Amino acid sequence: MGDAVKKLYAFLLLVSCALFAAFAPASARAAPPLQVGGTTVTIQNPTNGMQFQPGQTIGISSVASGAGGISFVQLFIDNAYIATSQPPNGVPQSPFASVQYWTTTPGVHNIVVRATSSQGVTGQASVSINVGGSASPTNTPNPCVVGSRVVGDVTIPQKTWQVQNTGTCIWVNTYGIVNINNTPLGAQSPSSIPQIAPGQTSNISVNMIAPQQPGSYRSVWQLRAPNGYTFGQQMDAVINVPQAGCNGTPQITSFYASPQNIRAGQAATLIWGAVNNADQIRLQTPAGSSSVTAPGQTTLSPNVTTTYILTALCQGQRVDSVTTVYVSAAPPPTPTPPPQRNTITLSPAQQAGYGAINVPVQYFYDNTNAPGQVQITAFNNMGQVVGSSNVGAIPYAQQFTNVTVSIPSGYQNAVNVQGCLLDRIGNYLTCGSGLGIR
Repeated sequence: MGDAVKKLYAFLLLVSCALFAAFAPASARAAPPLQVGGTTVTIQNPTNGMQFQPGQTIGISSVASGAGGISFVQLFIDNAYIATSQPPNGVPQSPFASVQYWTTTPGVHNIVVRATSSQGVTGQASVSINVGGSASPTNTPNPCVVGSRVVGDVTIPQKTWQVQNTGTCIWVNTYGIVNINNTPLGAQSPSSIPQIAPGQTSNISVNMIAPQQPGSYRSVWQLRAPNGYTFGQQMDAVINVPQAGCNGTPQITSFYASPQNIRAGQAATLIWGAVNNADQIRLQTPAGSSSVTAPGQTTLSPNVTTTYILTALCQGQRVDSVTTVYVSAAPPPTPTPPPQRNTITLSPAQQAGYGAINVPVQYFYDNTNAPGQVQITAFNNMGQVVGSSNVGAIPYAQQFTNVTVSIPSGYQNAVNVQGCLLDRIGNYLTCGSGLGIR
């Protein structure tokens, strides 16, 4: 073959190659060479076309893989950079799962997650979401549907449930379980759940701690999607904390009435100390038997002499302690003398709790230099003032009243009381003395 023919043949071959390249399909022209160690990205949540409300913080969950491990993952919304995530301690890993957060604004938005490997190879994935009811993106698959069914309880107390994914969404690490009745019982809320595919059944657990106080406690939980939506059957955990155990004979340290002798219409206080080695404590009164805690006290006003029983129980063993309040008839009223000027009479003081006494007072105030006051002062056995109280005086008629005096050092220190009528500027009009707590 001559040189001219060879040149012509080469020219025709070159033209053929050019024509093939010009008219080849676009995909063939655009296909890049295969990359060794390419980087792949999968957006697990949200799915394409999901609907959200404006101002809602959502988690964009993704998994990236690449040769040499993933160095970092970047989030872009509508081509605007939002955030970067890296593996722990900056050590590349593959696969690398991350959750990045963004607060929604109205409109249709394009979400891009871009991952870069330690070898500098980049890959990305994208989805579109609709915020605030704008027109949905076209040509997108329907969003997945969440749903669950509780198959049964696994542990007792109920800390683990067997749950089936009845929806079409894959429960990835952005899903969780949350407490919905503000009683997590020491468990973390939200708590993580294992990855569960649609139709799959798996165990979901929360690590609760039994309370210290006896009683029955109920904690209610529900699954939560990455957008904050709770779904599926509610799951409850019930923990019963029994009373502290006892063994043998109960012990009642003390049980008495103060005062033990009263007149009809007056009050007495039943007081009991600590009760040891008991799983139940009950107080028997004419009104019936009721459960009480120890130590404790209660104030009563029996009209007749009455016996009270404090009972301690331990696994059926019973111990009783008894006290009696003796009630005498009220004294007949003394004849009212002719009107007199400013008198005051005190009856014996009564206990009104640990730090107070009640003093029954009868007085007549003739309205001298009104308004007047009734002053009650309590003294200890050394004559020192341990408490006092003033009330307004009502004029022109015999008055009967009870004045409560606070005794910070304890009612037992009020061994004597004094009552006085005072005029408007504090002058003493008359005084009388009485018995305190004896």
